[in-house]
Amino acid sequence: MRIFGDGKSGAAKVHSIEVMQEVKTYWESLRNGHPIPYRSDVDPRRIQKLLKHAFILERIAPGMARLRVSCNTLSDVMDMDMRGMPMSALINGASRDSFAEVLERVFSSPAVGRVELTTRRSFGRSGLQGEMMLLPLRSDSGEVNRILGAITLDGEATRSPQRFDMEGSFLRRIEMGSEKTSDPIATILRPQKVSMPKFDPATHFAQADDTPTKTTLEPTKHAHLRLVVSNT
Repeated sequence: MRIFGDGKSGAAKVHSIEVMQEVKTYWESLRNGHPIPYRSDVDPRRIQKLLKHAFILERIAPGMARLRVSCNTLSDVMDMDMRGMPMSALINGASRDSFAEVLERVFSSPAVGRVELTTRRSFGRSGLQGEMMLLPLRSDSGEVNRILGAITLDGEATRSPQRFDMEGSFLRRIEMGSEKTSDPIATILRPQKVSMPKFDPATHFAQADDTPTKTTLEPTKHAHLRLVVSNT
């Protein structure tokens, strides 16, 4: 049995918040006047304390991304090196459509995403609780097809690989015509099953629309997401 965190839920929550704040602050520092920073600007030496939790994803199809750079937290919970594997391998089947929509929104809106995760509890064990942050990045060509992510876990894990259900998520759309992001509005509800569009290789790396938008609350395909758009 593996223990993530320190076994104290309060301290683990504080640690998770600190990790998410630090990786978000680092991502913000890379923007340099642009809405989305470039993958080539990410320097692991500047986030040494976060490397246990940080990873980089590459978009390979709508709602699908593979790990280009993994981290110890993912390797420990899956009991293998996750490099090159789809991120959906971490997610139980019932939550994969919901997780795919979050990924696609982060790439295409583009948006900052946050996801709450949990494992199915077994008899006598409390299971694992997790939190994931997803921050979009541009490739050298300017396409938003990378993600700088971070994950924290707390609780007891079995010796076998663990997969997670999504408990909730929220997105914050990034203003492509401004340096600022909108203020967060989070509504956490249980995910519902949705279907993603079929993969079209001619368009799946299309660049996100750079046209600024007015403030709206845009519904997503299922109730657990709330997407905020603001130019104030």
